Amino acid sequence: MEKPIMVIGTSAPRRREIAQRHFGAAYDLVCLSPAIDEKKIRDSDPFALTYAIAQAKMEELRAKVARDTALAHRIAHRPGSVAVTFDQVVNYHGEIREKPESQEQAVAFIKSYSNDNLATVMTTVLYDFGTGKQASMPNTTLTFYGEISDETVAHVVDRGTCLHTAGGFVVEDADMKRCEVKIDPGTEEEVCGFCENSVRALLADVQRS
Repeated sequence: MEKPIMVIGTSAPRRREIAQRHFGAAYDLVCLSPAIDEKKIRDSDPFALTYAIAQAKMEELRAKVARDTALAHRIAHRPGSVAVTFDQVVNYHGEIREKPESQEQAVAFIKSYSNDNLATVMTTVLYDFGTGKQASMPNTTLTFYGEISDETVAHVVDRGTCLHTAGGFVVEDADMKRCEVKIDPGTEEEVCGFCENSVRALLADVQRS
């Protein structure tokens, strides 16, 4: 019997890797990037903001699936198939930070985390193609750092990944790892934008009869 399909709405390689690790055995994973203009969605509440963006991504993802007749056909014949979208922001002492708009802003963001901590707020939205049910769940993390030197900041920015992440925050970067004190609450995977526990809880929710 063929496995159900999990359509994951992300272009982030790290999210894809984490999804494969936890769900690749039970699902055929299909990754599609739901291209939406996130800047058009604004809210001062990080929970409301990430929910609104993840919801908009889900609407676009479902529309993409509907336009791909071959994929839609496969999903229709695989009971239990689902779609998952995410959005995450950095919440730095009440300031919502999204992807930096320049290298200079990335430098300023990363420097500010020295001897300090920052939170992430993420919403996961999951849709069941068979039942039409949809559910969402928020998740938060808190990462603490010791001193982050100017040299470390320069190395992180030179690699460029920080320009594509909320708050310029790359928890898995080797130089940032050396400065990390702890993540509490949360896990590195959750900081990277994929919460296994949220996805499993949402699966149970939407597939409950």
